[in-house]
Amino acid sequence: MKKISYRLMAVILMAALFSCGEKREANRKPGDDVQGRVLATVNGVPITELDMKLLLKRVPHGERVNPEPTQVMLDTLVRNELIYQQSLELGLDKNKEYQAKLSEIEAQVREFQRQEMASLYRDYVRNKATVTDSEAQEYFNKNSKMIQTRFHVWHIYYKGGEAEITKASKDIKSGIPFEKVAARRFPKLPKGMQPPWDLGYLYWSQIPPAWQGAVDRLEPGQVSEIIKGPGERFWVIKLVKKTVDPKITFATEKAKIIEVLKGRKADELHDSMLAQMKGKSKIVFPK
Repeated sequence: MKKISYRLMAVILMAALFSCGEKREANRKPGDDVQGRVLATVNGVPITELDMKLLLKRVPHGERVNPEPTQVMLDTLVRNELIYQQSLELGLDKNKEYQAKLSEIEAQVREFQRQEMASLYRDYVRNKATVTDSEAQEYFNKNSKMIQTRFHVWHIYYKGGEAEITKASKDIKSGIPFEKVAARRFPKLPKGMQPPWDLGYLYWSQIPPAWQGAVDRLEPGQVSEIIKGPGERFWVIKLVKKTVDPKITFATEKAKIIEVLKGRKADELHDSMLAQMKGKSKIVFPK
């Protein structure tokens, strides 16, 4: 099946919702301008500006059309709505091929809704997480040594490759140079190119959360044990060098500290709220 735009899927889904013979209300609530101005109604069903825009998008590529709504276009939409309504009365919507296509589109729309709502929900939770100046100052006082340090790091990374990272770790421990093990993932690396495993110098705020507590304990030349992160991510890292910059102060890092702490609080709040939702919900996995 050709990919269908989400807007078009939404229109088709709305049509499906009325397959039982119900009609959309022509009188929409004040301020409900998502569909745009109502251009006509067919047995109480509104034909809107959005319907017109979708019709224009379906014009064959390269064909010149008037970008402004015309009576001919409006007549086409009215005709299609009449045919749709008559088809429902005839029971043509029971066609199995039509139902299969519609079910797929409905599933795509539901997934779109989940993704969009998840994004809005993350923003909502993040706005609930607040960090005070005293909390930021306390964090700096406890972690000033790490915050003032820049870490030159090499890394070997696999996603979903626990066996591969385990072998890489064993090979390094057996005496094979770190860079030779790391280079296995890049057999056709162009000469002169910066090695992908060399991350250069990282500030504290650039250290992945999964590395914290590991990279700052390493001394130059040391290699970490396998580090496991979320989403089946695995690393082995080597600290090449670290330097301390006393010019880094609470004042220079305050904004970053607040951002980091806010992210952590948001994650904790998200997990807590999700646990509450699960506790209040009935979730069934049919056998």
